[in-house]
Amino acid sequence: MVRSRRLGDRRMVAAPRPIPDAVRATQARASDPAASAFVSANAGSGKTHVLVQRVIRLLLDGVPPEKILCITFTKAAAANMAERVFSTLGHWVTLDDDRLDAAIVEAGIARPGADLRMTARKLFACALETPGGLKVQTIHALCTRLLQQFPFEANVPARFTVLDERDQNEMMERANLAVLLDASRDPDSATGRALQIAMASAADVTFKDVVREACLSRDHFMAWTDSAGGTEAAAAQIGAALGVDPRERIEDVERAIVDGPNLPRSQWDEIASVLDTSSNADRKQADRLREALTLTGIEQVDNYLNVFLTEAERTPRATVVTNGFIGDNPAAGRLFEMEKLRITPLIERRRAVTIRDRTQALLHIATAAAANYRREKQERGRLDYDDLIDKTLAMLDRVSSGWVHYKLDRGVDHVLIDEAQDTSPRQWDIVDHIISEFTSGKGARDGVVRTIFAVGDEKQSIFSFQGAAPREFDSRRRGLERKFIDAGLKFDPVSFTYSFRSGAAILQSVDYVFRDEDIYRSIHAENAYPVHETLADAGPSLIEFWELQQPDPKQDIEGWRAPFDGLSLTSPEVKLAKRIQAEIRRLVESGTMTGHIGDRRPLRYGDMLVLVRRRGNAFDAVIQALKHANIPVAGADRLKLTEHIAIIDLMNLADALLLPQDDLALAVALKSPLFGLCDDDLFKLAWQRKGSLREALNHHAAADNKLKDALSRLEKCERRFVTETPFAFYAWLLGGDGGRKRILGRLGHEANDALDEFLELALGYERKAPASLQGFVAWLRTADLEVKRDMEISRDEVRVMTVHGAKGLEAPVVFLVDTTSSPSDTQRLKLVHLPRGNAAPDAPGVVVWAGKKADDPAAVAAARATMLAETEHE
Repeated sequence: MVRSRRLGDRRMVAAPRPIPDAVRATQARASDPAASAFVSANAGSGKTHVLVQRVIRLLLDGVPPEKILCITFTKAAAANMAERVFSTLGHWVTLDDDRLDAAIVEAGIARPGADLRMTARKLFACALETPGGLKVQTIHALCTRLLQQFPFEANVPARFTVLDERDQNEMMERANLAVLLDASRDPDSATGRALQIAMASAADVTFKDVVREACLSRDHFMAWTDSAGGTEAAAAQIGAALGVDPRERIEDVERAIVDGPNLPRSQWDEIASVLDTSSNADRKQADRLREALTLTGIEQVDNYLNVFLTEAERTPRATVVTNGFIGDNPAAGRLFEMEKLRITPLIERRRAVTIRDRTQALLHIATAAAANYRREKQERGRLDYDDLIDKTLAMLDRVSSGWVHYKLDRGVDHVLIDEAQDTSPRQWDIVDHIISEFTSGKGARDGVVRTIFAVGDEKQSIFSFQGAAPREFDSRRRGLERKFIDAGLKFDPVSFTYSFRSGAAILQSVDYVFRDEDIYRSIHAENAYPVHETLADAGPSLIEFWELQQPDPKQDIEGWRAPFDGLSLTSPEVKLAKRIQAEIRRLVESGTMTGHIGDRRPLRYGDMLVLVRRRGNAFDAVIQALKHANIPVAGADRLKLTEHIAIIDLMNLADALLLPQDDLALAVALKSPLFGLCDDDLFKLAWQRKGSLREALNHHAAADNKLKDALSRLEKCERRFVTETPFAFYAWLLGGDGGRKRILGRLGHEANDALDEFLELALGYERKAPASLQGFVAWLRTADLEVKRDMEISRDEVRVMTVHGAKGLEAPVVFLVDTTSSPSDTQRLKLVHLPRGNAAPDAPGVVVWAGKKADDPAAVAAARATMLAETEHE
């Protein structure tokens, strides 16, 4: 658990903190509009403040707003930065001369005069009136604007639209379905045979996930296929990488395994009888042999191999039969040992051939699905997020795009990049094109200083997520520094060392953890360890390490008494969750103080942040413990829409309206907050009814006011849903009929996010499909929709979320829950990248579809271990 201070609730105006002169000087250097700068900023060191400050100083320096380009990592960050710029400029308009001078000095300009004050007061209107406004946007928004501006040069549809994640999932589902239907119509085709192999290798859901991953893995799987020259050439490379003869078939290898000279199949029963005369371990081997004899095909091979391989790791047994058996039957013992030596290389060949066939099957299906996906995008004039980057970079790379470069060069004089450590190499390449003329030829125009500013922190990188490569941060810094200095331009590498957020104990603890050079160098390219310093007024801070929770002794529970799902009350996760809940209550009820010196206040529930690595048992246990203790909690930061109880109720109501004979759907709807019936009411309706539940409701309503109200509301729904669109129907149900109020009354305000997303989806569905309730509900059930809740909203509630989801947030008290869990699961690796061998360094390597770790051939096992080591390193 980490306790520190925060900058205060955004709704409160906190007293300004005294900032050391050294900090102000460093911030002024970083925001100097006359110099390019590359800033390495520790967490909580004020990088967003300096970004805003640099934009304002550029505007004060006379730079037109349209000549400034700010690139952020998320839309929320872009909106936040733009809001802070406009808020500052708008505030300046209201200040008198003395206070405005002080504000300008605060921005980094030493001696403002009357002219500068006049300029400052005009900036708000100037920024507002700029066509298109301030260009503060994500890299994808920038690419969208460029492609829309130059569709002919980029070879994209002139009025293209961008696929969001939801539409992309739907389009990929259709692409996959078309391939599967083609394969099922012609089982003897290449795709048909590939589907049979693939389906035999994985469950339906797993196979669908692998195909999607392969289709969207443009930098790996699809890049390798394209570089190989097509599907057949790539298929040949798989066998070569695994050391498998292209003529070798899996049936031949499996036949060689069971038809050996040492233990012929015709003698398995006889050999088993001999084993029966020995120890228990040998009798188990006899049972395995007899079981294999009763089977055929792959099952027989697998069961025969059970004699020679361990059950869990699937590695060769140290001893196949016992020493006692060997002593009594030396000849048979030698046969077993010879057979183990014979089949060991065959097992390796079988594994390699299996992965080759499985990957070749995936290759045929994924390339066909990817072709369908690209075709539909082209027909509908759509681009996905990867297309935006690829098309923009391809356009800028072409020699014939001089006109594009000319327009870019005339449109941007200053580029600012936020979260530079999470900028992928391809995104950096786009930035390089934009600033390519800043230091050369006429691009370095007389009288115009053109700059780049980037700020980031390698230690905060999201690593491989979305292609981020934190090593690029240092590489690009060095490259840009060399480029600008060689051109005689000022370039200032700056480091922010002071923390406005954390106390001394926390920073010292972080330094202690990373005191080992090997650990430090794993996250940072610099030779010198960064300095972490606190402000003089930082409040007290503390780090507590709790002992690990151990599970209670396991008790035998009869099957019918065992819980259907959920965690045991004695599990470590539940016990830890209860301790966290108790500690949160103690901190708040005891009036523990927080805040920096001069701005102290008691802790609130909204000051607590509980972080987990992944949403799993510990995540759910903490939320449940807080709810059971009546501690206000914001709920999950992400939720599956169709798994939320309020949405389940809305969909069941639709089912009941569409099919009045669906008693279960109607019962669920009636028991929901929409109608408010209880179990006793439903029992009264359902017990000994002669017809449907709907007919029983009609029958009993006259004698029961509660049932009468429910029937009246149901009849209103029945009249409306046949004439109104899904959005209009649900908008009335949740709004005019008061459904939202009743749902929130029972489920709490966190249901608001799910209901808002539900209505938005209903409205969006009507724009792209016939507006029918049946179609909407069917589409909703097949879509894998996730709602991302805004956890930055200031409420007096405990927040529980993942570490990545909390990026950019802060809180006085932070609980780190599952710090001892493994950061990765090698069993989840589906696509494994094999070494490139003698290929060019930038050539995509062969990618194979791996199965269980225990079934890896040597080449795949080594590649998996390398990928795991890289993940652990991150």
